[in-house]
Amino acid sequence: MISLTRSEGNETEVAGATDAQDDSYDVERCARWIRTRDLKQVCLQFPDSLLPDSVKVALRLEKSVGRKVYILGDTTCGSCCIDEVTAQHVDADGIIHFGHACLSPTARLPVFHVLPRRRLDTTTLCDEFKQAFPDHTKKIIFFYDVAYAHEIEHIYNALKPVYKHLVLSKLNCTSNVEHTDTEASPASVVLGRTYTLENGYNVQDYEGFFLGEREKTLALLAMSIPVKRWHCYANGKISEFEALNTPWLKRRRFLIEKLRDARVVGIVVATLGIQEYLTAINTVKRILKQKKNKKSYLLSVGKINPAKLANFPEIDAFVVIACPENEVFDSRDFFKPMLTVYEVELAFNSAREFCSQYFMDFRQILPGGSHYVDFKPSTDSDVSLINSSVRNCEDDALCTDQMNALTVRSSGTIAIGKAGAQYLQERSWKGVEQRLGEDPVQPAEPGRIGLAWEYANEPLKTDKHNAQAE
Repeated sequence: MISLTRSEGNETEVAGATDAQDDSYDVERCARWIRTRDLKQVCLQFPDSLLPDSVKVALRLEKSVGRKVYILGDTTCGSCCIDEVTAQHVDADGIIHFGHACLSPTARLPVFHVLPRRRLDTTTLCDEFKQAFPDHTKKIIFFYDVAYAHEIEHIYNALKPVYKHLVLSKLNCTSNVEHTDTEASPASVVLGRTYTLENGYNVQDYEGFFLGEREKTLALLAMSIPVKRWHCYANGKISEFEALNTPWLKRRRFLIEKLRDARVVGIVVATLGIQEYLTAINTVKRILKQKKNKKSYLLSVGKINPAKLANFPEIDAFVVIACPENEVFDSRDFFKPMLTVYEVELAFNSAREFCSQYFMDFRQILPGGSHYVDFKPSTDSDVSLINSSVRNCEDDALCTDQMNALTVRSSGTIAIGKAGAQYLQERSWKGVEQRLGEDPVQPAEPGRIGLAWEYANEPLKTDKHNAQAE
């Protein structure tokens, strides 16, 4: 985290900033937001691609509001999420976030989003829209990437007179774009977006349209909102999009089966700022605790990568508490399965039935969410489809008899619960053994002398000294 102070040379450089920079970062709107809320300690969060411009923006903002601001030099989890943890190091009372955002609501601090402005030919879009939807009575919900929010009102005003049943979604945030909504109830917010349907219709009566690339945001919306079909506008063309394609869905079902077989589960906390993340953690812990043969560990590793999680070989599967746009769920680089909170419920909640929707946002299935279901544990025995073992049998109870007690497995090896101790006992390499009381006591002797690359008693060193002496 970098604290910014004024200097004469920097002020001269900032004064010569172009109007284009003013428009792209909306410094004056940021200053107005700070003054309106009377904030004292404000942090600026930039993605890595925008960090080269961060100093100029911060100095211009300092000059406008007359107080010091801070730059978050590195984010704790992901650049699309608000980093409240780092901001609290300076007791911040507000954060300004630049660039693409997942729009996950924060738990502690107010946030102002400076959304990117991507260029768009609105005339071409409207013409393509009319060709793709010749039936003007069709019911359509219009979604869009945050980078096109600055153009959305113009597009909506051009299409609404033609399509009477066109519903426009809004971004649930405070931003540099006027067409946003921050007063919606949490239950009606889906992936940072809200929409209001016409009276007498439900979401299944509509088709979904997304303005943006065929990337993560579109896939998440398509999985979460059960419209008839999805369309997207990318590269100047409108095409149909299938969210739950068969290969992806088959892999997720396979990982759910792996979770049912897992005896040790790691709960990876990849966010410390999204609302109700603590509720999600406690929900997963409670579900795993009710399973007789499950042991869970809570892990906080910051930004997740395969190398970090490979340090926990005794864990059979990981459940990640993260924002919906986290990329770990689609990565095959991890050595163990990576699952979501929703998939934990699919695996162990008999009241949760598999449907055409897939909830990557854990807040949708928590108490108070739009798709919450009371937990009903499954007690029936079944057979694993992977290793053919019998699950939920009486023998599984032996694994949790002493889960809360210290267990001594061998000399110098102590673990909590049978799961970790059994793994330490069975693996081939166990580390340095102490052999307490087995070896005779020896007096201390002088060790090696010199640097690690050339000790005094090494043969090459000895030969060199002998040659110099001759």
